[in-house]
Order: sequence, then structure tokens, then C-alpha cells
Amino acid sequence: DGARILLPRADIAPGALADGLRALGARLVEVDAYRTVTPADAPKRAVEILASGTIDAATFTSSSTVRNLVGLLGGDPAPVNACGVVSIGPVTSATSRELGVRVDIEAVDHTVKGVVNATLELMGNERTAR
Repeated sequence: DGARILLPRADIAPGALADGLRALGARLVEVDAYRTVTPADAPKRAVEILASGTIDAATFTSSSTVRNLVGLLGGDPAPVNACGVVSIGPVTSATSRELGVRVDIEAVDHTVKGVVNATLELMGNERTAR
């Protein structure tokens, strides 16, 4: 209660964290630390790369990454579902499923290290990230 917190975040970040901290009595200063911008050639490149058959797995570290990729594909999740799909955690997995993207494995530890470990597991590799 009364803590002063700086919350740097993406311009598209959901408000749940900020709302929760405020509900606990924190005083927040929110700063958009970065903007998510899609390059003009991204839709064409996404289709080409996924159609090439050279991708074994797609890793998603946030709901926005799933939304953006499916958006680049014109709303068609089929090209993503042609490879393995790794999700960082339950929120990202839920968004994936809502958009028709199959989740093959969800990271146990909801961090980048957890995504690496889940990807290794999906690929049949017994090593773990340190």
C-alpha cells in the first residue's frame, strides 16, 4: 500500500498488472517503453517462410505474438499449425486456441528459459537450458 512503482511496458500491453497493483494501493507511473510495429513486407515473408516447410516450431511468448502472426497470415492459422507450437504460458495458450492455433506444449516455467526448455522437449532433445 502506497508503494510508488514505475511500470515500463509495451503500448499494447493489457492493463491487468497495473489494475492489480492499483487495487493493492500502489501509485503507478506507466511508461510506454516501446511500440509494436509491423514491417510492410511481414505478411508476405510470414507466408513464404511457413510455406517453405523449413520451420520445425513456432514459439509464442505473448498473446500479441500469436495475434500478430495470425493477422499476418490473413487470419488463417493453418500455416502455423503445420509446425510444432510452443507457448510461454496459459494466457498465450488461451489466445492461441481462440485463434485456431494448436498448442503442442506450454512452458512449465513461464519465462524465455521455460520456452527454450519446452521447445527442446518438443523437438525430442533431452538437454535443458541453463
